[in-house]
Amino acid sequence: MASGTGDLADGLKSASTSLPSFDEQQSTRLASVIADPVKAAAESDAMFGPTAIPLLSAVVLWFGALASFIALRAVPGNPLTSRRSSFGMVLRGFWPAAALGAGQGVLVALIVQIIAAYDAATWWGFAGFAVLAGVAFAAVNQALVAVLGGIGRWISALVGVVAVATGLISTIPGWLAGLGAAMPTAPALGGLIVPNGAALAGLFVWAVLSLGAATLAVATRRTASTKSVLATA
Repeated sequence: MASGTGDLADGLKSASTSLPSFDEQQSTRLASVIADPVKAAAESDAMFGPTAIPLLSAVVLWFGALASFIALRAVPGNPLTSRRSSFGMVLRGFWPAAALGAGQGVLVALIVQIIAAYDAATWWGFAGFAVLAGVAFAAVNQALVAVLGGIGRWISALVGVVAVATGLISTIPGWLAGLGAAMPTAPALGGLIVPNGAALAGLFVWAVLSLGAATLAVATRRTASTKSVLATA
């Protein structure tokens, strides 16, 4: 026991001489670091970065267009009995939804201005593109419903979900990022961030193609086989 006590005393003495020694200034600095080791400075409105507001605005406008064609018919009237042209029937269903989309764009822009307080030039560019996006989204959703029926609404909802995922998650697979870039929400997002000709052209192409697809779907339904006509006679 006496030998062990001596060894312990020698060990403690050796350990005490190995401890670091700090002067008063060093001790004060070390105490302040230990008491408050990390500070993160971040603005409360920058949760997802500078694209958060344009992304959420685009998604809201997209789901607004989807909701329009839950309440409205994509193609009013009966394709077989209507005297209107196929394109006229499509336009008859498109204009009410386009007006709603434009109104939603104005409303979104007003809400964004309250939140973000853009300068006049930035806000007018954002508002103008929000209106255009609302109109283009109406055309795309009309085509989805006119061509695919109820399935088109589910596809529209999936497009909105993918737009949110590709806009907020940076670690998504490459194929999913490519899919997001090919959707109609992509040019709208780009134009809402910075209005530009490429984004405007993208929205215009989507709108024209959508109106064409809806017109083709109506024209196809205006033909009937002799067998079906005789069956209903």
